Amino acid sequence: MRDDYDFIIVGQGLAGTCLAHALRKQSQRVLVIDDHAQFSASMVAGGLYNPITGRNMVLTWMADELFTFLDPFYRQIERELAIKCLHPQPIFRPFGSVEELNEWQGKLSDQLYKPYVEGLITDPTENPMINNPFGGLQIKRSGYLDTKLLLSAYRDSLIKDKCYLDEKFNLNELNLQGQKVVYKAHSAGKIIFCEGPEVTANPWFEPVKIVPLKGEVITIKTAEPLNRIFNKGIFVLPLEASKNICIVGSTYLRNDSSWDPTEKGRSEIEQKLKNILSCKFEIIGHRAGVRPTVVDRRPVIGLHPENKNIAIFNGMGTKGVSLAPYFAELFASHLTQNRILLSSVNVTRFFT
Repeated sequence: MRDDYDFIIVGQGLAGTCLAHALRKQSQRVLVIDDHAQFSASMVAGGLYNPITGRNMVLTWMADELFTFLDPFYRQIERELAIKCLHPQPIFRPFGSVEELNEWQGKLSDQLYKPYVEGLITDPTENPMINNPFGGLQIKRSGYLDTKLLLSAYRDSLIKDKCYLDEKFNLNELNLQGQKVVYKAHSAGKIIFCEGPEVTANPWFEPVKIVPLKGEVITIKTAEPLNRIFNKGIFVLPLEASKNICIVGSTYLRNDSSWDPTEKGRSEIEQKLKNILSCKFEIIGHRAGVRPTVVDRRPVIGLHPENKNIAIFNGMGTKGVSLAPYFAELFASHLTQNRILLSSVNVTRFFT
């Protein structure tokens, strides 16, 4: 392992992995530091990506940029690592009322939504596995990312290239020496913190309003196979169709940094699932993760305003699969080519 790098990245969740990939594409020397035995929300998440979200079914922020960039970014990683981790699939979103159906019949002609809507399904019997008396919306340019496979395979690639330290980062070992940062025996031009919710304990970024958001998911086995992703209050994601295995989630509990799944979370998901699923199921797994969200619901990216050798790439939250590729590429270009960052994501907004 070498001792001199362009960048040190702390954290190899989805954010750190995407940023490492974007920088390495630009021939930058990157050292990633991460204790892979520690909990990571990226390893727990269902990995869903969806351009139309929320209770009001609105087009997600910057959808055109994010969803144009998402597919080629992950496909390139797949080719390099010889894996299959990106799984495009339509998402079916049942309507809650006739009024909602009528509203979307009018929206179908809207050029804003056309790239992301496959069509309406008005026949409730089209999806007999779920309760959808009013039909629903079939969303496209959606699917899921196998985050566990991606992170594991990318870690193996970093280890092979001798640019991965498998340990918990110790801030006390970091020294700032002129134009360099030094961590133990390793120096770099800059250090970038991609720590997820652990950034709340990082004194350099104390003003950043990161809010830990706990989410719980269950794994179920259904009596009959499901043929697509369903999303209404919770998501139902078929993972192993031949075995009728699905991931279902998620709960949203703020300011809880515990990684322990709870009976309350399990019950909440189970009750919502019973309201949407018309077939029998059994729960065979239950886990929790803590995601980094931001008070203004925007990523936190950029150089520390007082020390340009220290940077942050964080706050991807529940939409990390769609946000991380675009903003990793943007930040990598900012670091190497002085590309301008959007003010809405720049970390300086918390220091002014």
